[in-house]
Amino acid sequence: MKILHLTTFLQGGAGRIIVELAREQQRLGHEVTVVASRRGVAGYGNDEEYIETLSSLGIPARLVSSTVERSHSRTIAAVTAINRLLVAEREPDVIHSHAAVPSLIALLLAGVRRTPIGVIQTMHGWGQTTTAEQAATDVGVLNRVDRVAVPSSHSATLLADLGVQPSQIVIVPYGVPARARGLSEADEATWIAMTRARRAGRPVIVSIGTRGPRQNHFLLVEALARLHHMNPLCVFVGEGDDRLLRQVVEQRGCETRVRIHGDSRAARALAAGADLLVLPSRSEGESLSVLEAFCDGLLVATSDVPELVELVDNGVTGFRFRLDDAQSLADTLTRVACLSNSGRRAIRGAARDQYTANFTLTRMVERYGQLYGHLRGQQPQPTRRIAQSAA
Repeated sequence: MKILHLTTFLQGGAGRIIVELAREQQRLGHEVTVVASRRGVAGYGNDEEYIETLSSLGIPARLVSSTVERSHSRTIAAVTAINRLLVAEREPDVIHSHAAVPSLIALLLAGVRRTPIGVIQTMHGWGQTTTAEQAATDVGVLNRVDRVAVPSSHSATLLADLGVQPSQIVIVPYGVPARARGLSEADEATWIAMTRARRAGRPVIVSIGTRGPRQNHFLLVEALARLHHMNPLCVFVGEGDDRLLRQVVEQRGCETRVRIHGDSRAARALAAGADLLVLPSRSEGESLSVLEAFCDGLLVATSDVPELVELVDNGVTGFRFRLDDAQSLADTLTRVACLSNSGRRAIRGAARDQYTANFTLTRMVERYGQLYGHLRGQQPQPTRRIAQSAA
């Protein structure tokens, strides 16, 4: 099968999913091409790691002028550029888009083909700054593609509430590989600090995510300051401006308890060397770092935002604390520190079972393969659909 992935940018968690999906689809013998935007916009652009990975695998990664801007001229230019690519290469059997503007481009591309092409979209997240007019346009596009895939029930409900027809929506959970990238020289100092802390009997906490209000890292610093009976080491891994975080760490007297590592391609491997992953997020999609923790045997504690409530069963596969409540987070950290070895093993085992049943990379690729086959009329669609009553 020839699969064309069409996205805005290869960036963040969505970029990782696209790259892993393309990698596995190619391994299974499919012809895969990825198209993204060449033109960056404020705060967004392609991660060179993803471009490099696709290139190393021999998967074509084509960049066109723009697949993100809401402009008639840019959209038509993107359609024209991709059409030229399709003339030079074999026609796709399915176009898999990864945002609303790429879906509009996909519909235009499919509309001028001589043979039908299925178009599906994975909705990785709903833009928080989308205007009412843009939202209405996006919903109209989503109701015209063949299917809209979402990673969770919460995402499905959100789209249905926005006006996407429930019959359009299927749930395809994310999948992550059962492997972690090795550490680089840039990671060694932090790894050594984590190892020394654990040898000294200090709990080691890691929090992964881009600096900013959504990730809510300040809450974790406030919770650390309240742990007078403990002396944990907390490592923040992620990109962004560290100045405000460092100021808060200093103001709360947590300099000896916090290490700010910065962005790392080996964030998963660093996390695996900790005792606990903490996500104090104010909003999340289906967190890849939590899925990786489930796979790697790392305990997790998350805020009780809906996406994470759906993912983490409190006291069974991990722990939850109240959103924006530093004392609730501090109490949760204490609870985790007091766990018996048998209690830790039970939670890790339940989390691993959850990963194996629902969140492997193989399972995600199989589900998308079944969906592609359904669109081509080859087999019934076994992926979970949303009932009409969900709206």
